[in-house]
Amino acid sequence: MKNHLVYLLFIFTSLARADESRDELIVQTVLKLESFNYDESSDKVKASINRYLNRNLGKGDYFTLVEKFSIKDQLENLTSLSTGDKVNPEAIGLLVKLGGEIAISKTLEVKGESRIKFIKALGTVNSPIAVKALSEVIQNKIDVDANITATALTKTALGQLEIIELIRDNKISSKLVKNILPELVSSADPEVRKMALKLNDNDNGKISLKKYNIKSLITKRGSVKKGKQVYMKACFTCHKSGDIGIDFGPALTEIGDKLAREAMYVSIIDPNAAISFGYEGFNVKTKSGSTLVGYIISDSDDELVMKVPGGVSVTTKKSEIFSKDKIDGSLMPEGLIASITEEELVDLVEYLMTLKKG
Repeated sequence: MKNHLVYLLFIFTSLARADESRDELIVQTVLKLESFNYDESSDKVKASINRYLNRNLGKGDYFTLVEKFSIKDQLENLTSLSTGDKVNPEAIGLLVKLGGEIAISKTLEVKGESRIKFIKALGTVNSPIAVKALSEVIQNKIDVDANITATALTKTALGQLEIIELIRDNKISSKLVKNILPELVSSADPEVRKMALKLNDNDNGKISLKKYNIKSLITKRGSVKKGKQVYMKACFTCHKSGDIGIDFGPALTEIGDKLAREAMYVSIIDPNAAISFGYEGFNVKTKSGSTLVGYIISDSDDELVMKVPGGVSVTTKKSEIFSKDKIDGSLMPEGLIASITEEELVDLVEYLMTLKKG
């Protein structure tokens, strides 16, 4: 009897392995096909593909498969990946792309910390659908900290334009405006910066835009330790220093060897004074309504590859591009100076002066 049970277990295990191998073979085959329509395929093929995806949830070629064949049968799994302990940005991007407003609304019904994580991650999706959803959360005053949602909206080009419209229409409190204006005046998009600075002149949630005397500043000395903290607060999201930071703007690893103290202050206070070669900014609008702001990595006959804030490389087919305009000015925001005090500025420069070779 015992031997019989062992034999049956062996048979079942072998069949399961055979099913897995068959599923993988089917997946690898459809990936090689020049044209394959998932929706028009047989129920057996769909079942095989979904079994494979469920076994490899969030791993390997999972996202490639789901996106390439627009597999809406995976929406439930994408929702789980978008609201779990470790929110997956790729999952959220696909959830928005495949599920649209219905999928987002359903996910926003989740209560507690998961919803907050989802809102923060949704803010990184530069899509009209994602932006509209976040805007409605603010306007409808859903039970979520408005500051969290508004800050999430400032993370993409489309979101920044939306938050500016909400401010103009007086749909955001002056307290909230004061909290998020520094994010807007520090935008990588010069047009957004201009609009934000104009709002700052007219709005009761004003932030301070100081005028600095560089000759006076270069006589001062600050704290290297505190300066590193300022770097983490104001520079980390665009510049790398060694292994720390995000690779978007020019690396600061040896900046202390390259710039004198006066030039360091000028580069922070007036970033338009000199733009590093290869870091000229472009504003690209797609036919689907998305906006990309960044600099060009490669430009071929078929594709445009841009590096955008966050250090992410985005590839866009030329056939999908509506317009491409060179930005008049640096991608480094002039408004950055509005988010730090004079003491913090001096500390920051003190720290940057220590970043030297060796």
